[in-house]
Amino acid sequence: RDVNDKAAQGWHLVASSHVDTARDVDEPALKSAQEALEIFRAIGQAKGVAAALEAVVHVHSARHNPNAGLRLVNQELETVRKAGDRKAEVALLETLAHAHATLGEPQSAINAATLAVEAHRRLGDKEAEGSALHLIAEMRWAMGQHAQASDFARQALAAFSAARCAWGQEQARGTISSLLAASGHIEKAPNRQEALKALKDLAQAVEKKDAEGVRSAEERLNKMRDLVTDDEVVDHLSGILQQDPSAMPFLKELGWNFGAAESLDGSYIKQFNQQAFYLFQMVNGMGFGPQFRGVHPYRLGRKPEEYLALEVAQLPETEAWQMDLGFRPGIIDSALQSTTVWGFP
Repeated sequence: RDVNDKAAQGWHLVASSHVDTARDVDEPALKSAQEALEIFRAIGQAKGVAAALEAVVHVHSARHNPNAGLRLVNQELETVRKAGDRKAEVALLETLAHAHATLGEPQSAINAATLAVEAHRRLGDKEAEGSALHLIAEMRWAMGQHAQASDFARQALAAFSAARCAWGQEQARGTISSLLAASGHIEKAPNRQEALKALKDLAQAVEKKDAEGVRSAEERLNKMRDLVTDDEVVDHLSGILQQDPSAMPFLKELGWNFGAAESLDGSYIKQFNQQAFYLFQMVNGMGFGPQFRGVHPYRLGRKPEEYLALEVAQLPETEAWQMDLGFRPGIIDSALQSTTVWGFP
């Protein structure tokens, strides 16, 4: 404010809004975002307007009313479209795509990101095109559409490569690798050898008691954890832990937790196929509609008396009135559905 740098002031207000939202201080967060929005509108900075509106959406999401923020973004989008401001339009489409993705609304995120891809292609911005394509890949993956997700991830990689964007290429290759691993083709994953090298480096660092080496290898491996199997981790580390009694205390000092390994025989988690789960329900007289088929069931425990039902619920998008409820009916019903795995073989 003192030097009258409006752009810098706007970006600081956006950052302040995000910090306050994270601290659950929503009134100051909303005030900062709205002030930033006014500044960016006044100086005509499209990306700043989009960033400020994204902060507004985050505040309303924290208040459990994300639609209020999304309406503001859509109103701004309509205004810039009428004005023919293509750059502002694409910035707002990106904001919408990321907002819907954060809210767990993959189809709406895909719709906005698809329009953003088309706009970026018209503008010739390959790096931004790659980012939008990668978001579509992530959303397709979230919807269980692995083949489509892989296709968009490869398109994203091609766009990032054309833009010579190193971070984007790394991101796209990581997604392609994870998708291949998830579909049972781990050996074809582009980052597979890199993951195995990180695991080997981790084992060597543990053997040498090289704390910095362990942290470095662990950080690399955490980004590619789905590209190495549990058996491979055991093969690399179990011998060291068995032969060197000082290895476990060394790793504990670095924050590794061996509590379960020291006191239990190990946990047993069984995953049940989602389609088979709902086919079982239908055969037994319970035919669930689309809004109530969100359970991906698991069971923890080796014996019936120890069983614990676990689930990951991913419900499709629905009408606004349902989104405004404290608990969506499908979530509550999913929790009840998951208990049926206690009786599964």
